[in-house]
Amino acid sequence: MSDSIQKYHNGHHQGGQNQLTTFSIPRSEQQGQDSLDPKKLLNLLFRYKWIVILLVIAGGTGAWFYADTITPTYESKGTLMISAGGGADDELSRIISQTTGMGTSSTLANELQVIQSRAFSRQVAKKVMDQNPGYIDEFPVLWNIDEKENVTRADENTVSARVRRNLSAALPERDAEIVEISYQSSSPQEAAHIVNEAMEIYVDRSTLQNRQAAESTAEFLEQEKEDIKQKLEESEQALKRFMDTTGIVRVDEQASGLVSEQAGVEAELQRLELELETVNRTIEQLEAQMEQIRPGLSEQFAEALGPRIRNSQEQLAQYEMERTMILTRNPNVRDREQTPPRLKLLDEEITRLKEEITNMSDELFTEDDQYLGMDNEERAGMIATTQARLTELRIQKNQYESRAEALRERKEEVDREFDNLPDGMMQLTKLQRDVRINEELYLSVSRQFADMSVLKQSQFGFGRILDTGQVPGSPVSPNKKILLILGVMIGGVLSAGFIAVREFFDNTIRSVDELKMTSLPMLAAVPVLDKVSKRNRKAFKKGSGDIPEELVLLRDRSHVASEAIRRLKNNIIYQHGDQPPKTIALTSPEKGDGKSTVVSNLGIAFAEEGYKTLVIDTDFRRPKLHTYFGLSNEQGLTDYLKGKLPVQKLLQDTDMGYLKVVSSGTKSDRPESIVSSKEFKQFLKKMEDVFDVIILDTPPFGIISDSTTLLKHANVTLVVTKYRKTNRGVFLKTIEELERINANVSGIVLNGFDHRKEAGGDYGAGYYKSVYTDYESYVK
Repeated sequence: MSDSIQKYHNGHHQGGQNQLTTFSIPRSEQQGQDSLDPKKLLNLLFRYKWIVILLVIAGGTGAWFYADTITPTYESKGTLMISAGGGADDELSRIISQTTGMGTSSTLANELQVIQSRAFSRQVAKKVMDQNPGYIDEFPVLWNIDEKENVTRADENTVSARVRRNLSAALPERDAEIVEISYQSSSPQEAAHIVNEAMEIYVDRSTLQNRQAAESTAEFLEQEKEDIKQKLEESEQALKRFMDTTGIVRVDEQASGLVSEQAGVEAELQRLELELETVNRTIEQLEAQMEQIRPGLSEQFAEALGPRIRNSQEQLAQYEMERTMILTRNPNVRDREQTPPRLKLLDEEITRLKEEITNMSDELFTEDDQYLGMDNEERAGMIATTQARLTELRIQKNQYESRAEALRERKEEVDREFDNLPDGMMQLTKLQRDVRINEELYLSVSRQFADMSVLKQSQFGFGRILDTGQVPGSPVSPNKKILLILGVMIGGVLSAGFIAVREFFDNTIRSVDELKMTSLPMLAAVPVLDKVSKRNRKAFKKGSGDIPEELVLLRDRSHVASEAIRRLKNNIIYQHGDQPPKTIALTSPEKGDGKSTVVSNLGIAFAEEGYKTLVIDTDFRRPKLHTYFGLSNEQGLTDYLKGKLPVQKLLQDTDMGYLKVVSSGTKSDRPESIVSSKEFKQFLKKMEDVFDVIILDTPPFGIISDSTTLLKHANVTLVVTKYRKTNRGVFLKTIEELERINANVSGIVLNGFDHRKEAGGDYGAGYYKSVYTDYESYVK
């Protein structure tokens, strides 16, 4: 359907030039036809309320009955206070951990894993099986039922797996050292019993484990103390023999300083090598990440460091090495009131070089770095962050390597100086250091052994039972309330899906607003007609049978549908001046749209107002007009056009004095050519001289083109659509076809309108309901 539809508009029926008028379909209205509107959604729910209620009730009922089929599950809970520290100080706990691999302390997270472990479940299962507390009704965890419903005792592996599956431990509060132990079972007695047994086993197990660990550690410390004592005695004897033999009893200050400096350099070198290993590992990870982003990026990055940064790093390493040597040879130099000039200069140069390296790094890599040519902001940001980190790490690496190289050179110098010392003085220094170390070790181990001897007698477990498990009085599963809510929600979802699918595939005219797609005026909305029982129907005066329910103007002039027909009549008259157009043709997109019903009632409305009105049935394939007035169709228009019927018999009387009806007559072999014939045009011209208004009931133009000539030359053409029946696409196609033949389409008539299914549109919710209610209360 094009956005622009041309409407051929005739002037007053008395004469005037035809005018070609253009109207457009507003795109905003087209796009908003299917938009979500709360009013429309509520209207949909109201329209499908019985389906929604039925599915919601069905879902809730099904969920309730489903809950009755599920075996109830009971849950018992108990609480433990777990002290992760275990009661020992940090040093003793560390010794026990190093000695036995267990230790006297733990974390709540570790203890939760212990309770949920397979070994713990096996201990609980074994103890419960040894107790043999009851039969299958009270302790189903201990029994099996085969297909023939034979009951046998379950083995330990099966019971252990069931206990582990149903036993759980959790922290009810994050900051508290409280653990909640729970067990679920179809037996409330079993749930409480296993919870209590699990807590007792945990307390006994942790106490036994801690005491065994402390005892093993004490034995280890005792053996270690004897070994160190023996080493101390041997080192003292070696020192005594050396002093007696050589006569050297004291080392000079130079030798002592060299030994201290050698130890310091070796310790600093080991620390730097460890730092270098960590930095290298991190650099490898970041380079791999850069390669994933873009191959070759890490090589470009390495080349971009440049000689300036390397030179600054090497100079920085030399200054830091010189400062380290000064501090090593003069340990108390920082305590002086005035810092030596050389050390002060080194501090300033080191600070300057670090700032210079940082500035050069910042200039090399920025967040909007064009060096990489990145377009995607997120990707470029990630690369910039990785580059900055790589720069920092490579700077650290170069600094560490430079310092390590300087330390190795210094270590070689110290080793050479140390080798130049007299052999006796160097040996005496080492022997005295061995004695001092062994003395300190012996005192430390002796103290630890004494503390451990006391600890192993006072060691307890991590846990203490606060609340025992109670026999539950009601099951935790199934939760009928939750299932009922889920059932209701499922029913709601199903109903929503049903409505959505039905509305999605519903391509009919569903609202008054959809008629605005053509910008043609809606001249009237004829409401759906009430059913009338045969007992309450009135009989025709000049026709046979009872007045049908379709002729609402004859059977109930005060009906709201009668008012809609009268409003249609008035709109037709005053749309074209003060007099009605001579010929009015009514067509529809499809059959069954109620076109003949509107034609019959419109003819009655014009006749009521005193206009000489003729209604002609030109639907020669499916004539229906005569049945509404109780008239015969044995002879009619086709017979007149063949010269078989005089005009006096052609015009049939009705109960309305000013209304005549022309039926279609006998069936013709060529119904499509009748209205195009010369005879029909002469007949219509003759009738125009006699009647004030001629209303033509034409075939549905949306599916058959028999009435093309008639619609083209009629003064006014009306398109009748039926609410929630007429296909939207066929309706739009009909309007487009009428445009092509230059038919003078004056408006649309919406038939079978049900205000209870309408959301209100531009006039607000409840507009049509209010209008119809006010009309009915006014006319009564």
